[in-house]
Amino acid sequence: NWSKINFRFPDPIQCGQIIFRAENLCKSYTDNVVFREVDLTMIKGERIAFVGNNGCGKTTLVKLLNREIDFDGFLKVGEKVEINYYAQSQEEKLDSSLTILETLEKAAPDRKQSELRGILGAFLFPGDTILKKAAILSGGEKSRLAICAMLQIPGNLLIMDEPTNHLDMISKEILKNALLEYKGSLIIVSHDRSFLTGLTERVLEFKRGKIREF
Repeated sequence: NWSKINFRFPDPIQCGQIIFRAENLCKSYTDNVVFREVDLTMIKGERIAFVGNNGCGKTTLVKLLNREIDFDGFLKVGEKVEINYYAQSQEEKLDSSLTILETLEKAAPDRKQSELRGILGAFLFPGDTILKKAAILSGGEKSRLAICAMLQIPGNLLIMDEPTNHLDMISKEILKNALLEYKGSLIIVSHDRSFLTGLTERVLEFKRGKIREF
C-alpha cells in the first residue's frame, strides 16, 4: 500500500529563534507594484501558507528570501538559517543525462544505495525504473524526482512553491505526510486548499499589494 510508505525529511540543522524579519518591504517592477510596506516575522518552527491569485507576489517574496532578486526595505534572514527551496520550475533544473538513481546519489552522496532505493520506491520509482534517464521522464515524474532530490538536503527552512502542480493523489499524500513530520520551519505557496489543510498554522493572503494574515 503506497500510502503507508513512510518517507522522512532529514532532521533540520540548528538555527536561531528568528527565521527572518521583514520591515517596510517593497517590491515593484517599473510601474507595477507587487507589494509594499510589508512587515513580517517568522519564528523557528512556524508553518506558513502563502495564498492568493497568480501574479500577486507570493513567488516574488519567496525569491526575496532566497536572495534571488533585489528589493527596497529591510529583510534579514536569521542566524544559521539554511533555506531549502523548491521552485515552481524545479524539475527543469534536473540533469537530463543522469538516471533517476544517479540524481539522488548526487543529492545525497553519504546515503547507502539501498536507502536511496527505498526513498525512490516511496516516490513511486520502484525496481529498475530508477535506471531510467531523467530526460525521458514525464512532467509528473520529473516533479517527483526533483522533490525527492531536494528533500535529501538538511536545511532548516523549507520553502515549496506550488509543489503539487504535477503530482498525482498518492504522491501528494506521501509529500504531505512527510511535511507533517518535518521538524523545521515551512513556507508553502499553494492553490491546493485540501493539500494545505492541517499543514500550516498561519495563512498569509497576498492581494492588491498587501499581505493579510488569517
